[in-house]
Amino acid sequence: MKGIKKRLKKVSYFMTILNDDLINFLTNLTPDSDLAKIRQEREVATENTQAAFDTIFSTSSTVLPINIQYYFALEVAKLTGSENLANYYLQLLQAQKPIEFTVDLKLAKEYLQILTLEPKATNYSLIKNLTQHGWQSANIVLLAQLITFVTYQARLIEGLLLLLAQNNDESSSKKVTAGEWNHQLLTQQGKPSPTEFTQDNLGWEAWLPARDASTLSDNEAQVMKKFGQLNSEYFLLLAHHSKILEIRTLIDRGVFYTSGGLPRWEREFAAAVVSKVNGCIYCASVHARKASQYEKTRKFDVDALLATQTGSVLAENFDDRLLALTDLVASLSTTPIQASTQQVSTLRELGLSELELVDLIQSAAFFSWANRLMLSLGEPFKLIEDKE
Repeated sequence: MKGIKKRLKKVSYFMTILNDDLINFLTNLTPDSDLAKIRQEREVATENTQAAFDTIFSTSSTVLPINIQYYFALEVAKLTGSENLANYYLQLLQAQKPIEFTVDLKLAKEYLQILTLEPKATNYSLIKNLTQHGWQSANIVLLAQLITFVTYQARLIEGLLLLLAQNNDESSSKKVTAGEWNHQLLTQQGKPSPTEFTQDNLGWEAWLPARDASTLSDNEAQVMKKFGQLNSEYFLLLAHHSKILEIRTLIDRGVFYTSGGLPRWEREFAAAVVSKVNGCIYCASVHARKASQYEKTRKFDVDALLATQTGSVLAENFDDRLLALTDLVASLSTTPIQASTQQVSTLRELGLSELELVDLIQSAAFFSWANRLMLSLGEPFKLIEDKE
């Protein structure tokens, strides 16, 4: 780490990192290394992860100036347990002017801490407090994207370090259990709220005004139409920062919609595992359903995962491969991260290739981001069937 700190002090080198690949830099991957080449096989996810960093931290905001952005990123990285990433943001922060904490920034930090540590505990009142202190929807969405992106960065970095056997491997061997989830019967708008995990289709309502599709520019509308997002309240909310939304969507496609590597159903299953850790009923419904669709013979396993009760171990009663996969994904999803090199070794012994392991880590890391956005900006509701 001392070497990283020294190099970061050199502005010219720092600019090279910003325009190259921060993830490779913080994991000490050289372009000719085997793991860097494997990451490049997932070019869309790799390049857009860098683009997301560049875009989020270059988005201007009067309530989130760059020094505040770096401070919040540092806090998330520390809470998540990524030392390399935390040291990086610390270096960036030290080059900025001191921060004067106002009431609204203290509220934003409270939102950050809850969203990072216990995403299911985020609620409408946190958003209401921000809006009552002058935060506009676009600023809250930017704050949420920054926090949740850094949780993704941290897990991607720590996962890759596991593949390189560069973590200290002092992580707890305690098995990860299913997290808390919603037990409220009604949403903020009075709609019936799901209180158990399901593969059924669900709706989702925002706690902030989403953009009206008619206010989108032609380019924004075209991009969202291409990705099937124009009729989604969730995506229209994220469209307050449409470029970040576009890049994030490309990462999603680059993580889940690629050929070769980890079978698609296992990537979707991994997303559902993360959602069980974080208590995200909506995300689990979508991706458990996809896992069952892509591998119909494993629907029993998907149902068993969804049925795991709060406090019960997630990695139980599966075959060896699915057990080991669930174990690593769940441990990578805790805050702070608990994953270890032994979990990676087990998966290698079971025959997973390095590309499959990268796919698995990317799937888990991305859903740290996805779950937290869904849980902190709105909530799911049951769809009422028309019986006529």
